[in-house]
Amino acid sequence: MTSPMMTIERLWAMNDGTICLLVERADVPRFEICVARGEAVLRQNRLYARGSALMLAETWRCTLAAIRAEQSLLAAQSAVA
Repeated sequence: MTSPMMTIERLWAMNDGTICLLVERADVPRFEICVARGEAVLRQNRLYARGSALMLAETWRCTLAAIRAEQSLLAAQSAVA
């Protein structure tokens, strides 16, 4: 038995090794986005429309970037104190 056709596309990556993948499957919901760092899956969702998946992936990227910026700021403030 062959597995259903599926394509995988890397949407974005961060310096800490976090990546976001878009998987397009033959079955519905067709589009899965997955954010992972190493072996850990941080976020994952399946959607029916590619556009919705791309928008959610971008929202997740912005959120993670903001969290990283805030953590860097707190670390810098702690180093000064």
